Amino acid sequence: MKNIGDSRKGKFIVVEGVEGAGKSRQCAMLVDSLNALGVSAVLTREPGGAPLAEKLRALILDPEYSPDAVTELYLYSAARRDHLNKIIFPALDSGNVVVCDRFIYSTLAYQGYGRGLDLDFIRNVNAHTIAPLEVDLAMFIDVSPEEGFARKGGADKSDRLECESLEFFNRVYNGFNEMCNAGELVRIDGSGKKEQTADNILRAVRRIL
Repeated sequence: MKNIGDSRKGKFIVVEGVEGAGKSRQCAMLVDSLNALGVSAVLTREPGGAPLAEKLRALILDPEYSPDAVTELYLYSAARRDHLNKIIFPALDSGNVVVCDRFIYSTLAYQGYGRGLDLDFIRNVNAHTIAPLEVDLAMFIDVSPEEGFARKGGADKSDRLECESLEFFNRVYNGFNEMCNAGELVRIDGSGKKEQTADNILRAVRRIL
C-alpha cells in the first residue's frame, strides 16, 4: 500500500532560529518572493499548521502546564504528525513548495540541547514521525538569544517556553550551531537588515529549485 507523501512533487523547506530571530517574517517574505517568481509556495508553522496541531500548540505553550521533557517531545511529535498528514504531504503531492516555520531541528535544539534529552532518542522519534518525508533544505537564521529577545522587547510571558532562562536559550542556540557545523542546517546571517537576510535565504532556496 502506498503511503501518503510517497510520490510528492514539491519541495520542503524549513526555517529555524531562536526567539526574536525573525523566522516568521522571513518565512512569509520567502513565500511572497517565490510566488512572485511563479513558484507555488505554501506557508505553515510548527507546532501547529493544522486544526488538531494548533490545539496541541496551545497546550504545549500554556504556562499553566509543566510537562517533563519526554511528554513535551511526544506532544510536539503528535502535533507534527497531524500537521504532516493534513497540510504538508497534500501540499507537496500537489507540487507546492512548502515553507515551514520550525521543524524537527527545533525539537533537537530545545528538547535535546535545551532540556537534555538523549539526541539519538529524539532523532529516532523524529524519523518515525516524519516518514516518508525528506527535507530538501533547512536553514538557521543566526541571531543570538540576547539579540533576539532585545529585538522582540523581552520574553512573552504567555508562552511557557519563552519563560525559560537565558542559559536554556544559550544551550538551544549552541545546539543549532552544532547542527550547522554538522551540515544539517544552512547558516543564514541574521545580523543585518531583514531585506539582506531575505536575499540570503532566497539565494539558498533557488539553488534547490
